[in-house]
Amino acid sequence: MALPVAHASQPVVLYGDENYPPYSYIENQRFVGIDVDILRLAATRLSPEYRLELAPVPWKRGLALLENGTAFGLFPPGLKRERSYIDQYSTAILRESVVVFCNRQVMHTPRKNFPEDFAGLTIGINAGFLLSNRLAQAASHGIVKLEPAKDNNANLKKMALHRIDCYASDRVAALFSARQLGDELGADERTLQMATELSYENTYIGYSAMNAPPFKADFIAKLNAVLNTMKANGEIDKIIDRYLTGQ
Repeated sequence: MALPVAHASQPVVLYGDENYPPYSYIENQRFVGIDVDILRLAATRLSPEYRLELAPVPWKRGLALLENGTAFGLFPPGLKRERSYIDQYSTAILRESVVVFCNRQVMHTPRKNFPEDFAGLTIGINAGFLLSNRLAQAASHGIVKLEPAKDNNANLKKMALHRIDCYASDRVAALFSARQLGDELGADERTLQMATELSYENTYIGYSAMNAPPFKADFIAKLNAVLNTMKANGEIDKIIDRYLTGQ
């Protein structure tokens, strides 16, 4: 009697940014983050047909690996049409928002309309990162003043001390950093006061045009279906909440 043939799982490697907290980063020699957890959960739904491995990589190197076809896929780029070496994008994984947080004193006045409600204020940004064209234009017209600092933690501490009025940042990244800082921010400023959203960008898995194994279309379709189900049933929101609440 012939026994059924066992088919081995198809291994698939997706690279991810190793320094993009809280979305994907290395902590205690482990690859962790919101995107990493989302894709690890998705991987369980693709098994046993596909065996998904997630590998950390410096972002610029990851893009180079996509361009030369060494990498099959990389997360989490935004949709950049100028990256012609990416021929397909996954369904959107997350919606990343750039928002303005302000200290409690500043928030005594409503601050919803940008830039008119922020005239004369000093807004902190992370050095080397200007995340919004609207913010750049407001600064170039002298409506607001921009003041760079090293990172989220430095800006949040400056805002808590009222050395800056507001801070422009990725919403989830700032809330994640505020939770980690805890008592360092002081009781009054520990809960961040969001004033307004400046912009947003969906993030994806980008797939290399130079890497086209026979299973490519099938894998992309099946992973997209799993991610869409996870969004619809609230599993992705629960993963985000874990990083923001620590629970």
